[in-house]
Amino acid sequence: MMYALVTGTDHGLGLSLVKELLERGFFVVACRLNPKETQVDELRDAYSNRLEIVELDIGDDNSVKAMKDRVTAIVPHIDLLINNAGILGDIVKGLGDELDYNEILHVINVNAVGTLRVTNALSSLVMNSNLKTIVNISSEAGSVKDCSRKGWFGYCMSKSATNMLSAIVHNNMREIGGRVIVIHPGHMATYMRGHLDTTAKITSDEAAEKILQLVLDTELPVEERPLYLNYLGERLPW
Repeated sequence: MMYALVTGTDHGLGLSLVKELLERGFFVVACRLNPKETQVDELRDAYSNRLEIVELDIGDDNSVKAMKDRVTAIVPHIDLLINNAGILGDIVKGLGDELDYNEILHVINVNAVGTLRVTNALSSLVMNSNLKTIVNISSEAGSVKDCSRKGWFGYCMSKSATNMLSAIVHNNMREIGGRVIVIHPGHMATYMRGHLDTTAKITSDEAAEKILQLVLDTELPVEERPLYLNYLGERLPW
C-alpha cells in the first residue's frame, strides 16, 4: 500500500489531488482547514477504507502537532507528501500604498512557514517510506528571475521562501534517496480569490491529473537542487 498526505483539501486543487490519488489506489490522509467544507467527506462512500480526514491549520503550531499525533496513529509511513495548502492575500496594493504588514506576515506564515511546519512534523514518516517524495505546490510567482509583478508582496515573498525551504529539505532528502519537487500548478479555476476564478485556463481536476502524472509516472531526474516545474513538466527559472 502506498500512502499519501495532502494539505488544503477543503476544495480546489487539494480536493482534486485527493480524488486522483484515491483513483490511483493510494491510502490518502486529507488535511482540511474548515470542517464545514464537506466536499472531501463525499469521497468516503467510495473509498472509506483508504481515506482519512484530519483537521489542520498549517499556520498554527498546535494544530500541526495535533495532526502529527493523529497521522502517526493512522499510517506507518508517507510515500508522497503534498504541501498544497496556501492563501493568496492582498494582490492589489503596490509600492507606496498603505500596506498591511500583519497581513503580509500572515501570508508568509501560512504559505512558507506552514509548509515547513508540516514537512518537519512528518519528515520521519516520509523518510521511512519507499517513495520518499515531497511535492511543494509553489507558483511562478516565487521566481525572482522571472518577476514582473509590482505588487502581490505577501504571496510572491511567501512562494520564494517556499522555494528556498524546498531546496534545504531536498538537501536532506537526497542523502537518503528521497527528493523534493516544486510545482507551479498553473492558472486554475479555484476559490483562492474568494470566488471561483472563471478566467482560469484549466480546472483543478486537470491540474491534479497532470501533476500526478508528472510526479508518479515520469522518471524525473533527481538533481542537486529540487526540480522547479510547471504542471506540464517545463522548468521554471529560480
